[in-house]
Amino acid sequence: MAGMAGVRLRGLQATHLNGMHGVCKGYDEDKGRWEVILENGESKAIKNDNLLQVLEPGTDIQLQGGQVLHVTIGRVSVLNSMEQEDKDALFQDIDQFCMTHEVRTELNCPDGWPQFSVVLTGDPAGVAAARQALPAMLKAHSLDIPGPKVKAPDKKEAKEASEGQSPEAEDEKVETVEVEGLVMKSMERRERPSRKR
Repeated sequence: MAGMAGVRLRGLQATHLNGMHGVCKGYDEDKGRWEVILENGESKAIKNDNLLQVLEPGTDIQLQGGQVLHVTIGRVSVLNSMEQEDKDALFQDIDQFCMTHEVRTELNCPDGWPQFSVVLTGDPAGVAAARQALPAMLKAHSLDIPGPKVKAPDKKEAKEASEGQSPEAEDEKVETVEVEGLVMKSMERRERPSRKR
């Protein structure tokens, strides 16, 4: 899964896909679209205009039931501006992190992409534990990211996810509001790109 860039979908007619995260598997020249593997495992062909390539540092993209986790770290320019000895120390710490947490840990810098990430691969519990420890390891190299936003799925969550249900859906109540004959549902706030002119 390393070598694939993390993206967020936006501006699609299939609105249920907007805001979802995934990784770009490759570009199909004939179709003029990117093949994107979404967190739910689906593969979609997406136009370049519908991909947000710059994600917040610390954005987690969980794949394969929690066995693979892409964690956005920051801009490639930050990594490229590091002194060689600082880069070497980062690579050594990543190798040590891999052995300590018993998960495969890779620095992911796709060619031509503006950001880099760390990809954690292993059993879901090990990946979740490694994600908890990742910010502390990176902080020593002036790469600050927030703590994890995902947790390892338990067996019930994994089963429900494979059936297309989330365990939080039961707890989450959608409130319906009627204003002057217009009926609206309260929903989560969606992030929208700012329009700077």
